[in-house]
Amino acid sequence: MTLKPPLPLFIGDVLRLKKPHPCGSHEWTVVRLGADIGLVCAGCGRRVLLARREVERRLTAFVSRGEPTDPLETTPGDPVSPAEV
Repeated sequence: MTLKPPLPLFIGDVLRLKKPHPCGSHEWTVVRLGADIGLVCAGCGRRVLLARREVERRLTAFVSRGEPTDPLETTPGDPVSPAEV
């Protein structure tokens, strides 16, 4: 069995999925990343959690891409760890 790497997703990506939401929209915005992907419907604002595997299976296209973020990058005002002082 060959494992393929997970699809790179970013916060703010707008995805087009195969099946429409009951409101009629096919587009979803990524708001949470991890084993489960948090999505918000572009039509009605409903929030759902789908397994990453399910999102990858249902994905048909990227409508727009969010900005990649570096998890180790800190922003001004973030607390500084003792190791960085």
